[in-house]
Amino acid sequence: MEAQPEQLTPDQLYDQALALFRSARWDEAIGALRQLQSQGGGAYPEAESLLADIQLKQGVERGQAPTAIAPPRERPSRVRGLALAAVALVTLGLIGGLRLMTSGVSPALTASVPAVSQQAVVGALPTPAPTQPSGAAGGAAGEGVLIVRPAEAAATVENIYFILDASGSMLARIDGQRKIEIARQAMGALVQDLGDSTRVALRTYGRNRADDCSDIELLSPLAPLDREGLLAQINAIQPVNLSRTPIGSSLAAIAADLGDTPGETLVVLLSDGEESCDGDPVAEATHLHADHPNVQVSVVGLDIAPESQERLAAIAEAGGGSYFGAADVDQLGAALKQALTLRYRVIDERGGVAGSANVGDSLKLPVGNYRVLIGGDPPLLEQKIDVRRGMATLMAVSSDHGQMTAALSRDWAP
Repeated sequence: MEAQPEQLTPDQLYDQALALFRSARWDEAIGALRQLQSQGGGAYPEAESLLADIQLKQGVERGQAPTAIAPPRERPSRVRGLALAAVALVTLGLIGGLRLMTSGVSPALTASVPAVSQQAVVGALPTPAPTQPSGAAGGAAGEGVLIVRPAEAAATVENIYFILDASGSMLARIDGQRKIEIARQAMGALVQDLGDSTRVALRTYGRNRADDCSDIELLSPLAPLDREGLLAQINAIQPVNLSRTPIGSSLAAIAADLGDTPGETLVVLLSDGEESCDGDPVAEATHLHADHPNVQVSVVGLDIAPESQERLAAIAEAGGGSYFGAADVDQLGAALKQALTLRYRVIDERGGVAGSANVGDSLKLPVGNYRVLIGGDPPLLEQKIDVRRGMATLMAVSSDHGQMTAALSRDWAP
């Protein structure tokens, strides 16, 4: 009579399942784990975690995503359950991160949320770049990485309000090319890249009359993007010699132009000089942002003298935005893209700013708990995160009709 194979004990089944797990023999591992559950009752809760882990790994392999996690190490039997539970949790976070990192970005997203790594810097005031927390304490406690990036749905400002300087000084030349031509070229390239769902307004000053501080006009009210129509309006703007620069009154007109527009609105002023009509653009930007916190004013300065940069930057600071400098068409294009990229701030447990960067950029942070704020004040999104040693916390941001959400996952730090 043929001898029957000896039935394995639950501990032997556990060891067998673990060996199969290490060898990535998923079907056999699943069989052993199912048998372990049947024989061991509820004494092996880690079996369920390993089964879920295997299912995720199989899904990743079918999607041809890499598997970067090492198999669990053997532990003494008295801590075996805790060890495997920890492995399963890390793996779940990792697979989510891998799915996020391999999901790709849609062409519409690429167009609407440019992630610019270069700086457009002129003079003493640099273009904002990611800021890192300082001090040795973070290094002693360990560091992790925060990666904030757009998901498939674009995370961008929905409403863009351009103010294009057409004062007489824009007729001056840079390397033989008029400033207004440089501005039209850079803005035209930017408009081509805007997402189809973006709503855009265009205001200008100085294109009709010389020495007239009332020469301001709204060429295009805030409306869904009409790419060809907007490009035609931009290309038709021609400065008048000796026309003025009424920045203050242009900013003062924004509130009435926007009315009760929902969502975040980013005002981008492109100018080659300061106020020349006795207005107070800093005060106007302050009032606008205070009365309408969802409206931010950023300033892009073209060929600005060092002594004027601080005053233009003060307008952006008062309006809750940023200042960007440029000296030629390439720098201007980069500066405009940066001006339209949402920024995020990382707030530590004491309420201090641990760092800030553009959406699309990453930050190294000391291990700890933080709040991530995206957009102005109030923010479009506030998300709690915890940064772990040697790990990357991936925050994928989506926007749907003005409502912003975030999905979190983890991966090993790059």
